[in-house]
Amino acid sequence: MTIVIGIDQGTTNTKAVAVDGAGRLLHTAARPISTQAPQPGWVEQDPKQMLTNVVDCVRDVLAAAGDSAVVGLGIANQTETLVVWDWHTGEPVMPAIVWQCRRGDEEIRELRNDRTVALIRNKTGLGLDPTFTACKLKWLFRNRPAIADGLRRGDHLFGTVDCWLIWKLTDGRVYATDSSNAARTMLFDIGRMAWDPELFELFDLSLHSIPEARRSTGPFGHTGAALFGRPIPITAALGDQQASLFGHGCFEPSQIKATYGTGAFIWLNAGDRPDIACGDGLLRTVAWHLDEPCYALEGFVMYAGATLEWLATRLSIPAGGIGVVERARQAGSSGGVILVPAFQGLAGPWWRPDARAALVGMMESTSAGHICHAGLEAICFQVRTLLDSIVKSTGRKIEMLRVDGGPTRSAYLMQLQADVLQLPLAVSAFDSVTPYGAALMAGLGAGLWKDLDELRAVMQPPTAVKPDTASAALWEDAHREWLATVGAVLNLMPNEKGR
Repeated sequence: MTIVIGIDQGTTNTKAVAVDGAGRLLHTAARPISTQAPQPGWVEQDPKQMLTNVVDCVRDVLAAAGDSAVVGLGIANQTETLVVWDWHTGEPVMPAIVWQCRRGDEEIRELRNDRTVALIRNKTGLGLDPTFTACKLKWLFRNRPAIADGLRRGDHLFGTVDCWLIWKLTDGRVYATDSSNAARTMLFDIGRMAWDPELFELFDLSLHSIPEARRSTGPFGHTGAALFGRPIPITAALGDQQASLFGHGCFEPSQIKATYGTGAFIWLNAGDRPDIACGDGLLRTVAWHLDEPCYALEGFVMYAGATLEWLATRLSIPAGGIGVVERARQAGSSGGVILVPAFQGLAGPWWRPDARAALVGMMESTSAGHICHAGLEAICFQVRTLLDSIVKSTGRKIEMLRVDGGPTRSAYLMQLQADVLQLPLAVSAFDSVTPYGAALMAGLGAGLWKDLDELRAVMQPPTAVKPDTASAALWEDAHREWLATVGAVLNLMPNEKGR
């Protein structure tokens, strides 16, 4: 049997899957990854644990696959995270600065003016925020002079997680990333599909070595023979949400997906033009780069599955998010309760990191089930708000929303989401589409499938969820009321500039 392997080096877990030529997911493996927060606002991980997890997961699926011939391996990864390592020893010189880390916020304050923000948005499609790699590098150059000197001399190398893994898996023979990961550094011109010297100068970054930005299908060399008993070609690399978009088969413009996890990531295939209209609170970015680049619009919900976990903890509901959904189902409605889940601020389209959560509309008769239902509705309303923003920005009609992630295993939540959106959903057959998408991209890079048409023919069918059209007016009013509540909450907060 011929297979490809897909890896997802995420923020909370490392996953690997084996997929055959018929597009079937045959084997899976997973390992948790630990996260440290040495001080408020800082988030770190161990790059060596990332590598160990990847190697162990690949070995697991290879063992399960037996004598299968592996024609390609694809890497998907948490984007924006910064890894710095020693060129001579291959050892990390500091913990990875994770995308969630707010280091760099103070260092980029001087850049927060209309001209600079417009320049960055025009070239990169991104907003000026410490999430992105350039801001983390700027912090490093200001606060870790010895490491910065190493980067200037070429004794140290920097990269996103894919770049680090490729370097280590190839025994230091390949120093490269793909365009979709490069696009998340805020140092890459997505129109020219190239690193941009003006952006490096803007962030005051003097670097001896910069990873080569290659197509998403590489090639990215071969793994060292000692790792897996045989060299395996690395035939794909792309960001995690990009891999999810690809794994959903969103190959055509206007096809859209939402991945529900801790947060929710809504991505639209925007076609082959980088200058697509992009409203406030949305980001333009690179989806993947094959013969030509494919672009995307991104919307981000800060609290999705995390809302369920917060409610489970605070209301002492057993079984975590599953228990919250069940209590909501039993209640049947929110009973007029509205939750604004700004526990760490609000993301798109508001980008108000200063916002705080609010729970309003309670009465003496309010139950825990009503509050749980308000939590489910808050997730659905946030997704609808971003979809409305995407439609308004692009003028494109959305026919269906493809969905994946742990919360999508709840039939009740997915029906609620379909009703709020008044759109059909296509629920993925897999909990996580990201490693599957990485495997599909690897197969394309390896020639297992010759083109997107051939790949489309082997995609695993999703489960359809149709909206209850009779409830359209009810949810239209409820969404409008929720938005008004968000507006009232934001008016209570001092407006700190977001991205």
